[in-house]
Amino acid sequence: MSCVFRKKLLQFALLIALIALSTTSDGVTQASLAKCLPVDIKLSDVVEATSARYASGQASGVHKITVDDKLNELKATCSDDNKLVDGNGKQIMFYHLTGCWGNPPADYQEILQKQRDELQKLKQQYTVIEMTCNPSGMPIS
Repeated sequence: MSCVFRKKLLQFALLIALIALSTTSDGVTQASLAKCLPVDIKLSDVVEATSARYASGQASGVHKITVDDKLNELKATCSDDNKLVDGNGKQIMFYHLTGCWGNPPADYQEILQKQRDELQKLKQQYTVIEMTCNPSGMPIS
């Protein structure tokens, strides 16, 4: 086998591997999902981050769920009009949560109530992905 042929074969194998890595379990490519995302959202953005702890209470790391993970879970695709929809055809919306305060503002209860009301209304019409206000997952003090 010639060196040129081996090189071409390796390049082809790498291309196939990259395509496989950028395809969801349902065969939807990340690029096709990315084109339907709002401009302020990326596939790598963190939706949820939780600190994992040992029995001793010491932090052992952070488990993060990304937009890409969540879209795969929802079996998301892009509709014909370039809107992100879940596996049931319901449009997906992103909502940036508030409430990650070390020292909350005086009106924090009103702010959180307004957020709950907005989410409740949105969830009647859309599948809502709630974006954490603390993507690091580290405790805020």
